[in-house]
Amino acid sequence: MAKAKKRKKNRWIYLVLVGVICLCVGSGIKELKTTVDLKNSIEQSNTKLKELKAKQTDLEKKKKNLLDPDYIEYIARGKYLVTKEGEQVFKFPSTKQED
Repeated sequence: MAKAKKRKKNRWIYLVLVGVICLCVGSGIKELKTTVDLKNSIEQSNTKLKELKAKQTDLEKKKKNLLDPDYIEYIARGKYLVTKEGEQVFKFPSTKQED
């Protein structure tokens, strides 16, 4: 009879230990998933940061150009065919085939 009680007691101890181990493993898996998700998020953020820095550099260059009167004149003459007084503008046909 004493052995039967001892076996019952040992079974409960084993069940409790298995339950604690399952909780620890589950918690560890959850932590690993969180770590992987955070690493992916950091990689995406770094990629977006690089893109935004490149765009910022481009916009700063455009801003600097728009403050330059020679550049503004170049754009006005080339894109909008603005002329100075007494100048004539000749527009040549495009070399591209248009359908």
